[in-house]
This record gives sequence, C-alpha cells and structure tokens, in this order.
Amino acid sequence: MLKEKLPILISVPHGGQDIPDEIQTTCLLNEMDILLDGDTWTKELFAFEDLVEEFHQMDVARIVIDMNRSLTDLPPENPDGIVKTLTVDGGNVWDSPSGLNELERKIVIEKHYMPYHQKLIEGAKNPNVKLAIDCHSMLDYGPSGNGEEWQHRPLFCISNRGTKMAEMDAEPLTAPVEMVIRFKELLETKFQKYAVNDRDFVTLNDPFKGGHVTRYHGNIGDTPWIQLEINRMLYLPETPLLTVEPDDLQRVKLEEFRNILYDVFSELVKGVHPIHGKEAL
Repeated sequence: MLKEKLPILISVPHGGQDIPDEIQTTCLLNEMDILLDGDTWTKELFAFEDLVEEFHQMDVARIVIDMNRSLTDLPPENPDGIVKTLTVDGGNVWDSPSGLNELERKIVIEKHYMPYHQKLIEGAKNPNVKLAIDCHSMLDYGPSGNGEEWQHRPLFCISNRGTKMAEMDAEPLTAPVEMVIRFKELLETKFQKYAVNDRDFVTLNDPFKGGHVTRYHGNIGDTPWIQLEINRMLYLPETPLLTVEPDDLQRVKLEEFRNILYDVFSELVKGVHPIHGKEAL
C-alpha cells in the first residue's frame, strides 16, 4: 500500500558513524564504540526519506560533531559539548586528551554543523511543513532529568522545552501543549504491545527537555518543534548480539516499528495548519 507523504520535517542528528578523513587517524574509537556513542541505528529506525516533506540526517558521527549542542558549548568546560573529548563511558576520543585542536574544530563546525542547521532553517520554511520532529534514541538506564541520579527511563520521552505537563516553564514552548499531549496519547495507543511493566510509557520533558535543535529552531519561526526520544530497549537486540549494521531480521523489526511511528505521525498532523501550527491544532 502506497503511503502518503506527511507534512513533517524529520531531523536525525545523531545516527551517523562517519569520521572525516582529515581526523580519522587521531580517533581512538572503533566502529562499535562510535555506534554506541551515538543514537544507535536511528538512521534505520527513522528512515522516512520518501515519506515526509523534509528529511535531514547527519552522516558524521556524534562523537565528532554534535548537532544538538550550541556553538558555545565547548571543552574543556563540557567534554560532551559540540565537539567531544570523552565518550559516554569516560574514555578518551582522540589521541590528544584535549581533543581536536582549534583548526580541526573550526573545520568540522563549518563543514558539517553549520550546513546541517541551515538545512533545518530552510526546511522549516517549506510551506507544506506543519511540524518538525528532532529524532533521537536514549539508553534504558541513565541520568535523571536533574542529572544527579541514574534511573530506568521511559519508553518514550517527548519534549517542547516545558514542564512535565508540557506547559510553559522558564522559556517559550516550541510546540503547543495540546499537540504534545496528543502525541503522547497516540504513542501510548499505537505502541501498546510494546508496554513494559516497570517503565513509564511516555513522559514529557523528563529526562530530556529538548536540546539545542529543538530550542533554537523552535524559537525562530512558526513551525512547531518537538524532540522525540525512543528507549533503545524497544528496538535494539541485547548488547552481545548487537552488530554495527542491522541484519535482515532486525531490519524487518525496525520496519515494523517505523510503520507504527508513521501512523502516529500521520494522526498527529491531522488538523494542524502550517501557518499557525504553534498556536493551535
């Protein structure tokens, strides 16, 4: 059955695994390290290239350049900033503990980071786009929203920079409350068979409130922006069985998951008007 193209912009900033040639020899990580330090298999999970109005993904690995960090978020103040010096497990990324030098940082920012964000700016101006979704995955067990304690995470987290009820907090919302609540209801309904007894199903703005992509782009235009985080336990095999690329069986499972996501997205954008999407459904 031929699927209709949805009036949505999809951003997949952390699914890439490429290390640019000019800095490849200085990277200490192998393919599996790089895979696990990004949003594992999200290029396959969110493969909506032909099914949405605008589709943008980053092929360069998150460990090299992070689209979801601001230009001022740099090491050594933050080793997990726009360019990384440490992996999520605390290991060195580069052969120099201080990471990429100033020229290397400038090159990767100008060559990869700036063009990606410009594409998002232009894509959100597409008059056919009603909603933008920044798509991620999250570890099942990780730091809480306040970062002080570790906990099992929900199956899904959706964010509009607001409170746990999706209402305005300390800054403007990037998508209206009604839209976020509707998104939550659709995920809970469509993915019911994936429910796990000891996990929250869908949380709002906790443990993630939406990163730089959502905050920045959600405040420079009329298009609503929502960050979507999917728990990796829902679609990844156990770590000993994990491979750099999904095998045929895993691709079938990812397609099934993606088809349900398509249904969620399709229902979500019904009734949303492109010009004033932030104001009303």
